[in-house]
Amino acid sequence: MKITKFFALLCAATVGFVGCEPIDNSDKPNPEPAPEPQGSITLSVDQTAIELGDSVTFTVTDSEGNDVTSAASIYNQDLDKVSNPYTPTASGSYTFNATIGAENSNNVTVTVMAEMPEVPADPQPANLAFNHRGLFVDHTGINCGYCPSVIDVFRSLAETDAHKHYNEVTVHAGGFATGDPANSDAANKVNQFYAPSGYPDVRLNFYTGSPASRSVQGFTNILMSYIKKNGADAGISMAVEGDNTKIYCAAQVKSAKTQEYKAVAWLLENGIYSPNQAGATKDYHKIYDYALRNISGSYSKANISGESIGTVADGETYDCAFELPIISTKWKYENMGVLVIVSAKDAQGRWEVANTAYCSLNDGEKTFEYIQ
Repeated sequence: MKITKFFALLCAATVGFVGCEPIDNSDKPNPEPAPEPQGSITLSVDQTAIELGDSVTFTVTDSEGNDVTSAASIYNQDLDKVSNPYTPTASGSYTFNATIGAENSNNVTVTVMAEMPEVPADPQPANLAFNHRGLFVDHTGINCGYCPSVIDVFRSLAETDAHKHYNEVTVHAGGFATGDPANSDAANKVNQFYAPSGYPDVRLNFYTGSPASRSVQGFTNILMSYIKKNGADAGISMAVEGDNTKIYCAAQVKSAKTQEYKAVAWLLENGIYSPNQAGATKDYHKIYDYALRNISGSYSKANISGESIGTVADGETYDCAFELPIISTKWKYENMGVLVIVSAKDAQGRWEVANTAYCSLNDGEKTFEYIQ
């Protein structure tokens, strides 16, 4: 029998034999009643990325902005009730939601890292003129005889002024990627998201489109039609650390426009060698760079843009962090880098790339990139 139950029975038995004097509580204040929420409830957390051993504090508000935290219960993804504040006991990603009566809140995710990389200090805190970088996604494969021609275009494009306005990802997946050493589950999902009808296939961002021609001019034209010369909506600062099991990335998003954003991290590997690349005429055609290996958090063929970080006001910052496991022993972690993609809704309500930033494990950190 549990001790608490034993004492409860003991007290009950005692009451049966001994009279009780009434307790005078007239001098004690009545406890404050728990607030009743007005409408729906929203859960927020003071930190979405912490180092193991640190705590997070939850806040619950109703649709009128009232703090109703004291009336709420907080649960994790296993439906276990947690304390507030809460201290995780292991690294990983944790998802929480809140309930008050029949009302359920949104989900919030907290990333807990064994080690938290330190984001570099902002050299210009008042500056909101961020260099704008789009995202070129190159759908390719080891059995695609025309795909090496895209490598040539990117090598030439890198010698132009356009190079400062994009980051590049190679997605080795689809019908021409059988036996491709750069293939991954993340690449398969991204390939399904874009659903290319032929290879090679190059896309700019999630929805912007494809170059009119497989040439430096074609790539430049579509890129510069997208780039905001006066500055991107958001800037990205980041730091990367890791080993042969996981790559950790801490990032700070700085907003130049008040709006809701999403943030996601893509793990890329350079220097993947394959002697069997179809159509290869040069040695570098057999070396794959910026190959997609993993994506932070939950992802699918319907969502490759990550999770919402909420609305970030003009001039404000938001700190986030990502944990990217090294899934295969064939992946060389020392050749890894992390691409952070920040997106916002476009005129059609789709999550479109707002800005990108890339940092290799060897470089370790990258500060906000301001317009020169």
